[in-house]
Amino acid sequence: MFLRSKRMSVGLDVGSSSVKVVRLAHSGESAKLLGLAIAEVNDAPLYGVDEREGRRERMVDAIRSALEGAGVARKTQDTVVTAIGGPQVSIRHVPFPRMSEQDLVASVQWEAKKHVPFDTTNAVIGYQLMDRADKGSDEEMQVLLTAAENSIVDSHIALLMAAGIEPSIVDLAPLALMNEVEEEGLLNGNAVAVVEIGRRIAHFSVYAAGGFFFARSVLMPVAPPADAGSAPSNADGSASAPGDDSWPPRWLDHVIREMRFSLTFYKKETGRRGIEQILLAGGHALVPGAPGAFEETLGIPTRILNPLEHVTSSSVDLDELSEQGPRFALAMGLARRS
Repeated sequence: MFLRSKRMSVGLDVGSSSVKVVRLAHSGESAKLLGLAIAEVNDAPLYGVDEREGRRERMVDAIRSALEGAGVARKTQDTVVTAIGGPQVSIRHVPFPRMSEQDLVASVQWEAKKHVPFDTTNAVIGYQLMDRADKGSDEEMQVLLTAAENSIVDSHIALLMAAGIEPSIVDLAPLALMNEVEEEGLLNGNAVAVVEIGRRIAHFSVYAAGGFFFARSVLMPVAPPADAGSAPSNADGSASAPGDDSWPPRWLDHVIREMRFSLTFYKKETGRRGIEQILLAGGHALVPGAPGAFEETLGIPTRILNPLEHVTSSSVDLDELSEQGPRFALAMGLARRS
């Protein structure tokens, strides 16, 4: 039996409007891009079928198409990493009295009931001990407490299984994004905020060299247009958004307001101040002028997070997809966890 010298991993990001797949080969501390694909979920009106079942079938078709496009076999031996997120997922920094690992395991379930905003009896609870010398005292330690409702975990896995793929790891979207931010060398001691703007959910996360500090997800009031990333320009060359005469578009203005609220909550919860920059990811970060709208309103330097900018590959033609890089931020972060 021959051992493979390289480890293969697949990042599978299943969004509400599209599925993104990144396939990497890991050798030592370096990674090579082997496959990259995106498949849009058909959103044409459904007639004569159960809407939920029809939607599920379309999601399964998109997953299969994206995997095939990235060169991933259905019965692959690659490590397949996927993620869940949204209001049914909770990530909190919680102070614990200093205790042994054994006592901590026993205490986590009880503490989760106080800090998780949904019923923990039907949730997957996890934790990670954080090294936070700047927070607390010798009698206190900081724990990253995570929780996800069983229903979202089970439905996500069932969807992938229906598409013929079995995930190796189910991560939490905000934590997976940190892999890409760290890989790009952006965690240099100052806090960095990432806003991943999807069609139905926007994720707000704050990271720093000390690790993960804050996460919050909000539902979009109205789903942005599916082609919001290619918004047309006005006659004078200024940006406009499909179906919206205002700038920023109403949905983007909502995201910026929620970002302001999230920053206030972050300062209150962590006692930390100052965000060095904001990084925009997700398909709807591509709306023309979005970084400028964030920067002007919040007064924080803002730019697009494009994981394909510095990637090279002999087997993938990046020219066609390079401008869609922000859509692959989560998938790339997932693939980096091998």
